Amino acid sequence: MVARKAGADPKGPSWRIAMPVVHAAIDQLGAEGAVELSWKGKVMASPHGPYRIRRAQPAK
Repeated sequence: MVARKAGADPKGPSWRIAMPVVHAAIDQLGAEGAVELSWKGKVMASPHGPYRIRRAQPAK
């Protein structure tokens, strides 16, 4: 969604061009512990296939 929104301008580049930047940002935020990647409610250890991005849950 982020890349598609960023590339939504029909006069601008395709959203696919923005994907490396989006992936790099998510990798950085994940390394900092700011976000978690999940699919079907389960946290993923690494980004592969489709996934959702959410704020990291506070440690209990």
